[in-house]
Amino acid sequence: WATDLPKGACALVCTSVDHEGAPVVGVRANVLTSRYYIEPCGSNKSRLTHISRIDCRGRFPEWYNKLYGHLCAAEVARIRDSFTVSMDK
Repeated sequence: WATDLPKGACALVCTSVDHEGAPVVGVRANVLTSRYYIEPCGSNKSRLTHISRIDCRGRFPEWYNKLYGHLCAAEVARIRDSFTVSMDK
């Protein structure tokens, strides 16, 4: 995370790393770069920009058309939920 950006913005930068203890399940993708840039744009609103370059190792265009968007949406929901604060009643 980088949170010291202008105008209250923050960035999340991801990349793949090799880890001996990580279980291999299916085909392992390689994240060359993945960046989320989050900037405030009004009351309780933010704009999220995602730029990525991922080698999914042999996935067909049909996989991208049918599944990749859903995976991206789930990741954005996890990022969104990481900012929510539960209110004590």
